[in-house]
Formats: sequence, C-alpha cells, structure tokens
Amino acid sequence: MNHQIALLIVVVIALCGLSVSAQSMAAPVVFKGDTLFVIQNKIGAFSAQQRAEIVQANIRQLSKLPLAQFDSLKVVTYEYGADIVHQKKVIATVTNEDAISERKPIAEIAENHLQIIRKELVDDYNDLSLGTLSKDFGLFILALLGFLLVFSMVNRVFDFLRKNLRLLQKNVLFRNNGFVKFFRIITPEAERGMLLFLLRMIRFTVLGFFLYVYLPFLFSQISFTRGFGEKLMDYVLRPLRFLASSFASFLPNLLFICVIVLFVWYLIKGLAYFAKQVRTERIKFNGFYPDWAFPTFNLFRVLIIIFTLVIIFPYLPGSGSDAFQGVSVFVGLLLSLGSAGIISNVISGVILTYMRPFKAGDRVKINEVTGDVISKNLLVTRVKSLKNEEITIPNATLLGGGVINYTSLAEKHGLVLHTTVTIGYDVPWKQVHDLLTTAALKTALVEKQPEPFVLQKSLDDWYVAYELNAYTKDSHKIPKIYSDLHANIQDVFNEAGLEIMSSHYMALRDGNQMAVPQDYLAKGYKMPSFNVSSSKEEGDE
Repeated sequence: MNHQIALLIVVVIALCGLSVSAQSMAAPVVFKGDTLFVIQNKIGAFSAQQRAEIVQANIRQLSKLPLAQFDSLKVVTYEYGADIVHQKKVIATVTNEDAISERKPIAEIAENHLQIIRKELVDDYNDLSLGTLSKDFGLFILALLGFLLVFSMVNRVFDFLRKNLRLLQKNVLFRNNGFVKFFRIITPEAERGMLLFLLRMIRFTVLGFFLYVYLPFLFSQISFTRGFGEKLMDYVLRPLRFLASSFASFLPNLLFICVIVLFVWYLIKGLAYFAKQVRTERIKFNGFYPDWAFPTFNLFRVLIIIFTLVIIFPYLPGSGSDAFQGVSVFVGLLLSLGSAGIISNVISGVILTYMRPFKAGDRVKINEVTGDVISKNLLVTRVKSLKNEEITIPNATLLGGGVINYTSLAEKHGLVLHTTVTIGYDVPWKQVHDLLTTAALKTALVEKQPEPFVLQKSLDDWYVAYELNAYTKDSHKIPKIYSDLHANIQDVFNEAGLEIMSSHYMALRDGNQMAVPQDYLAKGYKMPSFNVSSSKEEGDE
C-alpha cells in the first residue's frame, strides 16, 4: 500500500514537471506590445521561439501594407497542417503537434490565428491617435531627410567624376600602344564621350536601385501612404519583370540563333577570302573572269543572309503574334509598292556585271554621255564626262540604252578613228588618199601599223566624200587626236595647194579666187584647174 502511494506521487510529480517544461518551451507572438497567440511546438530545426520570431517579423511586414491587402490573408490546409498565406508567402504555420497541444482541430486553430492577425493589423492601421500620427510623421520626415541627403551625396559624387572626365585630354583606356593598337581610331574625344555615357548609366542605375530600396520604407512610415512605394515601384518594375521573364524564356531560342549567326558569319568570311583569291587570280576557273569574283560573292552573301533570316524568323520573340505578322505584311507592302524601280536597277546591275560591257576606267558613250567610268554598283553607274562632270546613270536606263565602249578593244586591236572630207571631182582621188594618209601618220598617238586607210563613202553630185580611218590605242585622248588630225589634214592640203571645200560653196562666191593661204601660193604651188561652168550651173540652181 505504501509502495502504491509512493508510485502515484512520483507520477504526479513527473506530469507536473512535463507541464512546467512544456509551459517554459512555449513562445508568445507579440505585435506592438500585445500577445496575439502562443506557439508551443517546434518544427524541424526551428524551435517554438524561432517560429514566434518569424511570425512576428512577417506580421510587421504586413503592417506596412495598405488596408486592402489584409483581405488577401487566407488559410491553406494540407495533410499534416495548415498555413496562413498572403500572396503565396507563408505568414504562420499550424501543425498536428500544435493541434494536440491545444486540443483543437488544425483548421480551427489556423482560422483563429488568421482572425487575430487580421484584427490586429486593421486596428493598427486605423490607429489615428495623436501620439501615433506624431510618431509616424516624425519618422517620415527623418526618412525623407535621409533620402534627400543620400540622393544629394550620390549626385555630387557623380558630378565630380563627370567634371574631371571632361578635363581629360588623352586616352586612358584605349592607349595607342601594345595590344590595343586596334583601338587607335578611338580619339580622346571619342573615349571621353564613351566614359561620360558609361558614368551616366552607372549614375541612373545607382539612383534607381536606391529608390527601389528606399521608397517603400519611406512611404510605409504613415498609415495612409502604406503600399504607395510598392505600387510606384511596381509600375516601373512590371515591364522590367516582363522583359526578364521574356528573356529567360527566349534564352534557348537565342542560343540557337547565336549558333546559326556564328556559323553564317564564318561562312561569309570564308567566301570573302575565296572571292579575294579569285579576284587576284590566285585561283582560276575557265570562263570565269576575275572581276566577277566580288559581285558573285555579294549575290551569294545576300542569298545566305535571306536564307538565314528565314531560318531564324520563327525563333524570334513574338514572331507568331498578330501584331508581328501585321507589321511584316505592312513592310512587305511598302517594299512591293515603293521598290519597283530599285529592283529593276538591281537586276539590271547584276545583268551588266556578267555582260561585262565596261569596267572602271573605260572610255564609254552611254546615250548622249561620253566619259570615263568611275564606278558601278547594283543601282547606278557613275561616269566622269569629258568636261569633268560626274554623271549618275541608273542601271535600268543604261541597260536599255546600250553602251559604246572605246577602250575594251583599243589596247589589243586598236580603236579606229574616222573623219570625212569632201573634195571636188577635179582633184585626183589617189592624191586625196595620199594626202589624208600623210596627215594621219603625222598625228601623234596614231598607230603606224596597221596603216591608216581611206574609204570613198559616196560620189555625190558635186564632190566625193572621203573617209579617213586611223588606228589608235589611247582611247582616253580621242578629242585631242581628232583635233590634231584635223589640223594636220588642213596643213597637208594647204601645202599641196588644194582647198578643202565642195562645189556648192564655190558657187556662192567668186570662184576665180582660191581659199588657200597666200603663204602657200607665194611658195609657187601650182593652182589646180577648176570647172567654172559647173560652178555656175550649181549657182544657177
């Protein structure tokens, strides 16, 4: 009997000890001096005290939100417990151990904690006592002063750096020596502009980050401005979050596009190197002219780029959207309506490239324009006229009008220059041939071989038309050669005592006086006989 009483006393003492121990482990959740509820059990490595501190910190963060946010608190139950949640953030947790300790269902405990937290937050928000308002405004003013002080200091630091950067007179980063000789095109002025731009971007980043961190704290100091800072920053950060999420989802496609672009880049570089070898005739193909190398490379480059754009188009962000497709249709319509002339000139330029009617430096005649070819591209051809005028001719016009090239065969076969004189029937044709040939051979830049030759083009009513033909290999001095040739023709005919004229002209003046310089007549040249009667007959007509 005594043993049973002693055992009962031990059990009672043990239970009391457990109760005291349990009570000593419990941790209250306190908000602004009020105990909301008590947490008695731990979760994993978190003790009851740590759980209470976490809940208290979460409630303090909620107290800085606007009133409407408190309605977003809700209870989410699961198999082993329940959570009090605000916008996917867990504020407090109720476990099976908490339900056993309080001898209540998990959902009931969680709902009870939710109502307590919400009521305390609403009461705190509606607390408009003079002491609370004074305290809030005091904290707001202090926070605002701190904000202005830091903002001013940051601006002063960057203004100081900007002022010193503007005084730089030499390169600091891109010096013209050693490894960075590649950057010698970057002048001190250009580098100074780059550094000022970089400093401006850093300044905006620092100030933006400071605003993002400080504005929520600043506006949370007063009850009726709670949440204004979060909303203000959300307006700015929402597009940034959208861009960040879009970029994250676009990253696999971006890697694919980068691989394709890198491959195409090196392919084009390889083709450019190959075209250069063909252009310098280090690589030769039968029937393929060296001057076709770069035009052919440009055509292949355009085709490769178009094909690459077709491949990567589906991987561009928004390529399947209606807006993107609408813009594509609009751009295509503009190109189709506005580029008909451009396409025509491009096609004509390609055709002219492979027709090879001329090359840069050739003396050509295009319609009424005579001059030297300066350059030719896919759209236009530029010609320098004989009067040093630069004339731009669309390739479509050039292709339709035809081209006379004076240079292409001149160096190898010689260019035939020709001029026509009319001499009366009274002068022997053989003498005229000899005189014209002599005048041609006396002309500079006229080839001796093949010899000049004369053609009798027509036997007209009153005179014979003689055409002198002479070879030259200098097509760029045609006007000078013609001028010298005409001067020599006059000289040799004057020396021979022959007048270059037609019977029509003689009939309109006194035919007894010859139009031969008196110097030649004084030397004793024999005057040829003229058929005066024929002249009179023409005059009568």
